Amino acid sequence: MTFRLAALAFLALAIFPPESTAQVVVRSALAQSEEASPGTTYEGTIELFNQGDTSRTAEVSLRDYTFSYDGTTSYEDPGSHKRSNAPWIDYGGSRVDVPPGEEVEVTYQVDVPSSVNGEAPAGTYWSMVLVEPLNQPSVSADGGIAVQQVRRYGIQVATQIRDTGTPELGLLSTDLQREDDQTVLSLAVENTGTRMDQPKAQIELYGDSGNLAFEQQTSPKRIYPGTSVRYRIDLSGVAPGNYQALLVLQADVASPIGRQFTVEL
Repeated sequence: MTFRLAALAFLALAIFPPESTAQVVVRSALAQSEEASPGTTYEGTIELFNQGDTSRTAEVSLRDYTFSYDGTTSYEDPGSHKRSNAPWIDYGGSRVDVPPGEEVEVTYQVDVPSSVNGEAPAGTYWSMVLVEPLNQPSVSADGGIAVQQVRRYGIQVATQIRDTGTPELGLLSTDLQREDDQTVLSLAVENTGTRMDQPKAQIELYGDSGNLAFEQQTSPKRIYPGTSVRYRIDLSGVAPGNYQALLVLQADVASPIGRQFTVEL
């Protein structure tokens, strides 16, 4: 069964609720990115599956999506920021019926414009597709009160304009934070360029004799133009002492960023 959706897309972010309460789940990749040229069209899919034994409905909508290293996340009206691709997205219906035990494929088509504000599009444009299961089953709580749990799937939708744009990564801060029994190195990284990148951070700690005492690499994080993220590296397992730290931010596209500093644990 196929539900048509015309969209310019790149999907990410989801919350997987317990099987007993949230019957409609997203099975497809939650981060889809596509390179395209101005004036072209491409397609992709979102796969919805109903784990329950009765028919369910999911509501599909669009929002602009931005985020910051300080934990701030914004979901704005489509087309609110200058790198939104939401105006390019056309989907044929806001609700999808998913029969019990079946998968429904939501197909989207992406129409890349030849110009944006009078100029050829360049770099990365993105938004978010929200999938919200409706008519979910209620769960009995204490006292016999029925509680209905509603979880939304957020699917980031990004388009990379082929052979254009450059990420510009910057290290905003490096902070050593002590939280209960944990010692965490916190890094804030921004992208002031025009193209998305997915850097990962690597830290090496060297002792007084120059020996490598600790090494760790984070998972990559997606940073869109004008957004920022925070990396957290747990140093709790490192013996107390003074260390020379070598921090390297390794990206897919942008040049690596290196920093040296002293860490006292």
